[in-house]
Amino acid sequence: MTDLIPLIVTWLPIIILIGVFIYFVQRSQSVYTGRSGKTHGEMLEEYIIEMKRQNDLIEKVVQDQEARLQRLETTKRSSSGGSGGGGSR
Repeated sequence: MTDLIPLIVTWLPIIILIGVFIYFVQRSQSVYTGRSGKTHGEMLEEYIIEMKRQNDLIEKVVQDQEARLQRLETTKRSSSGGSGGGGSR
């Protein structure tokens, strides 16, 4: 029994270091996979796809606004062009 205590005291720091190492390995693995279980690469690909989708929607909105502006300018020109503006005295 007396030989067991020095053996435990000798091996305890090594066992603690191994435990800490395992803890950090698991923690770093969860950082790389994220909470959803996906890797950073997969999450970035999904982010890029979503950004492209949003860019397409924004581009469509801008094109619609430009078309609306063109229609308004055309309507304004046609309504102001027919009045002539001045009378003769």
